[in-house]
Amino acid sequence: MAVRLLFLLFVIILVGFTYISLLNGQHIQFFFSATRQAEVSVSELAILSFSLGAALVILGTLVKDVTLASKNWKERREKQRKEAARARVAKAQEFFQKGMLDEAAKELERSLSVNPDDREALDLLSSVETERGNSLEAVKALTRLKQLDPSDLSVFFRLAALYRRMNDLDNALSLLKAIEDADGENPRAWEGLREIHLLRNEMVPAYAMQKKIMKHKGKAAASKDQDLFNALRYEKAVVRMSEGKTDDAERRFRELLKDQPHFCASYIALSEHKRSRGDLDEATDLLLKGYRATRNAVFLIKLEDLGVETVNPQSVIGIYTDLLQEFPSDFDANLFMGKFFLRLEMNDEAVEQLLKAESLEPERESVHILLAEAFRRRGRYEPACQHYQRAFAYKRRYLIPFRCSKCGKGTIKWAARCPDCGAWNAYSIDHGSREYAIPASIR
Repeated sequence: MAVRLLFLLFVIILVGFTYISLLNGQHIQFFFSATRQAEVSVSELAILSFSLGAALVILGTLVKDVTLASKNWKERREKQRKEAARARVAKAQEFFQKGMLDEAAKELERSLSVNPDDREALDLLSSVETERGNSLEAVKALTRLKQLDPSDLSVFFRLAALYRRMNDLDNALSLLKAIEDADGENPRAWEGLREIHLLRNEMVPAYAMQKKIMKHKGKAAASKDQDLFNALRYEKAVVRMSEGKTDDAERRFRELLKDQPHFCASYIALSEHKRSRGDLDEATDLLLKGYRATRNAVFLIKLEDLGVETVNPQSVIGIYTDLLQEFPSDFDANLFMGKFFLRLEMNDEAVEQLLKAESLEPERESVHILLAEAFRRRGRYEPACQHYQRAFAYKRRYLIPFRCSKCGKGTIKWAARCPDCGAWNAYSIDHGSREYAIPASIR
C-alpha cells in the first residue's frame, strides 16, 4: 500500500515538473566530467534529480516490505512447526502413559528435531528412555536439560540417580558435590553422597555426611538416622585403628559404648585390640560387659575362642559358672557351657548341661543337635537318634549360626555389618524353631 501511494505521488509531481518545464525553456551547461558536457534545461535537471530520488525511495520501501513479509511468513511457519511439535509431545505423553514406549520415543525424537530446546520433551524423553532401559539416551536428555537450566537442581538429582543406577558412581558423586557447592546446605545431596560413600566402602566420608545430616536435623532426627550415625562412628573408629591411630580409635570406641551400650561391635573391636596388646584381663572384661549389656551369644563365642587361644579352658568354665549364677535361666549360657564341655570332650558334663538348656527351651534346634552329638559320643545311639530327628535331621553342623534380624540372611561367621543388607548390629544367634519339625520317633 505504501509503495502504491509513493508511486501515485511520484506521478503527480512528475506531471507538475513537466508542465513547469514547458513554461521555462532556459538551458544550462551540465558537466559529466572535465571534458564532457551537455546542454539541458533547468526544469529537466530538476525532474531527473527528483525521479532518481523517488525511485530510490520506492525501491527501499519495496525491499523493506518484502523483507518484513518474508520474516512474518517464516515466523508463522516456525510457529506452526512448534505447535505441531508440541502436539507430538502431548501424543508422546499419551503413549507413555499407555506403556507404548517405542511410539512415545519416536514422537519425541520428531518433536525435538523441530524444537531441540523443548524442556518438557527432553524431560519426558529421559523418562521414556529410562523405562526402555536405554540409560545412555536418558543421560543425554537430562544432560541437555541441565545445560538449558543449570539452576534446576532437580535435574542434577535425577541425573545423579540415573548414574548411580548405571553403577557410574564417580559421575553421580560429582553431580551431588556440584549441588552441595551450589546450594550450600542440602540434606538431600548429603544423603546421596553418604549412600555412594557407603557403596564404595568409604566410611570416613560417609560419617562426615551423616554428621552434617544429624546437625541439620537436630532433635528432629529419626531413630534410624541416629542408628546409622552410631554405626558410622564405629566404622570411623575401625578406620582409625587400621591407620595405627589406636589412641583415637580407643577413645571413639569408648565414647560409643557410653552412648550406645547395646552396640555389640564396639565391645568386640575394643576387646580384640586389648587382646592384641596382651591385656587379656581387660579383653575378657569387655566381652563380659558386652554380654551383660546385650545378652548376645557372640560374646560367649569370643570368650571361648579367647580361652582356647590362651590354652586356659578352666577360665572359660569359671566364666560360665559365674554367668549361670548370675543368670541361671539364661538359655544361651547353659547351651554354650554344654557346647564348650563337648568341645573339651567332657561328654558327661556336656549332657548334663545341655539337658538343663533343653528344659529351658525345649523347641530349639541347636540344643537337640548338641545333645544328639553328646549322646552319640557316649555310645547312646537311641537318644542320639531321637534328638537328631527332633532337630530336623542332622546336617553335620557343629556351629550354631547367626541370622540377620533385618533381612533374615543366615551365616556361620559373625560380623559387625550384614554383607547382604548392610545393617549394623543385626546379627544374633539362630537356634532354629520347631515350626516345621519332624515328630520325634524311634525307628
